Amino acid sequence: MSAVERKKFNVLIADDNQSDLFIITRGLAQFDAQCNVFDVRDGESLLTALGIDPVSGRPVAPNPIIPRPDLILIDLFMPKLYGLQALKIIKRDRRYQRTPCLLMSHSLSDHDRRQAGVIGAYGILHKTDNPSDFREAIRDLESVLDGGAASRQTTPGDSRLLQ
Repeated sequence: MSAVERKKFNVLIADDNQSDLFIITRGLAQFDAQCNVFDVRDGESLLTALGIDPVSGRPVAPNPIIPRPDLILIDLFMPKLYGLQALKIIKRDRRYQRTPCLLMSHSLSDHDRRQAGVIGAYGILHKTDNPSDFREAIRDLESVLDGGAASRQTTPGDSRLLQ
């Protein structure tokens, strides 16, 4: 696909750490395709941005506050709502069942990794403190945005996670 034909992707990032958010946003800026990046600072704000009531988990608006994301990146350790909890609520909403969601963490327990797969995470994005190291993770994101997500369902029980 040529640069002229490339779609602009909407990426929603939920992360409370400014440094991590900077590194991720900077890495996405180096991505071949153009990305519209939106960010929120906690799990409740993530759900609200998607038009999901954080308490009931039900849709609250026909149109979310932001454009429909093509990819959602969720920090595992966030205030107000743990990343796995937010992911579980998002995946119950039929509007986002096929939207690739990646959990992000500097470290992840085996239990959290298994839970992410059961809930329907598309993968795990290993955070790094070095923007240049983030290029490897960006290659994984490129395959998701360039059609990898379309060919792979992200239904509960899918435990195939990106490394």
